[in-house]
Amino acid sequence: MGNITGKINVGIDAKWFFSGPPSGNMVVKNLVNEMILHNRDRFNLHLLINSKDSKQAAAYFPAGVNLIQLPAVPNMLSNLLLVPLAAMRYNLKTVLFQNFASTWPGKLHKIAYIHDVLFLDYPEYYTKTERFYFKQMKRLASKANNIIAISASEKERLIANDFAGNADINVVYHGINDSFKPVGSYAADEVYAIINRYQLPAKYLLFVGRVNIRKNLLNLVKAISFVDDKSIPLLIVGEKNNQNAELEKLINEEQLGHRILIIGHVPENDLQLIYACATIFCFPSYAEGFGLPPLEAMKCGVPVVTSDRTAMPEVCGDAAVYIDPDNPHDMARKINALLNNTELYNDKVKRGLERAANFIWAKSAQQILTIIEETSVS
Repeated sequence: MGNITGKINVGIDAKWFFSGPPSGNMVVKNLVNEMILHNRDRFNLHLLINSKDSKQAAAYFPAGVNLIQLPAVPNMLSNLLLVPLAAMRYNLKTVLFQNFASTWPGKLHKIAYIHDVLFLDYPEYYTKTERFYFKQMKRLASKANNIIAISASEKERLIANDFAGNADINVVYHGINDSFKPVGSYAADEVYAIINRYQLPAKYLLFVGRVNIRKNLLNLVKAISFVDDKSIPLLIVGEKNNQNAELEKLINEEQLGHRILIIGHVPENDLQLIYACATIFCFPSYAEGFGLPPLEAMKCGVPVVTSDRTAMPEVCGDAAVYIDPDNPHDMARKINALLNNTELYNDKVKRGLERAANFIWAKSAQQILTIIEETSVS
């Protein structure tokens, strides 16, 4: 199927737009929406989607966006085999792949958007199956013309692990959706509805993320015992994973059942208000490729306590209070400092709002479109 408009045909791997891993879904959805908005007739955009999402996609996307349906198979297999076949059929010059590029020979320009390669330096946080699957990214990335990393920290990891081969590596930061905003920006009835729906206390510490070893929730729970305010609870919001049983055991051993509230996954609209109503956001993760939740909290006017490792200092700058994630006492000291010092608390709120304003999905999309443009004409 040829190009009848004279514009370059570009394929965007959008299989995670309607479903997929939570973080991947969020990133792809925001980037694709902005890329469509800011394309401004530079390319013929073709979105590669799962066929099971075809009706939803047809109703959602504007008429000028071309949809290419693919069978729903694992992402790596789809990118290895199905995407290149679609590229040939639709005469695509460039394809933006999620994580896994393709070994397909020919003139197709391949850009690999790598969400993170933490498994290379932190294998202890991944199962054998996950490590085997993710390791294929390295072999496939060597066949890409360009790689997009989500932080300078991740770019360094790619280079240190000889991940990129001859590909150029560009850093493109994530953005933050404008729907994240301080609690004062909401109508009172919206706030009360969320408070009542989740029985939110007047003050609470908040964690948002998957409940797994890498997120370091065990040490955060231990830290709660050392927080001066013995009434303030910790609210844990996120998809259950491989650490729930161990976490619940620790909560029982520490007799903290009345202060640890685990509510699991919540809809995005509810999550935004849960952020905004929080007193302090706590993110003690051992390792992040980017670490978006701290910025989401900052955009909601909530001060952040986070780890001093991997991408967190790069992303949060001077807006966060940093902790040693191995030390529950240090976590508690930093939480106490914010709770007990109004001047420090207000300063971090102000710096957080300023910091979060730098991360814009439209900017991220424009950077990717420019990379595609430069790659497509090379």
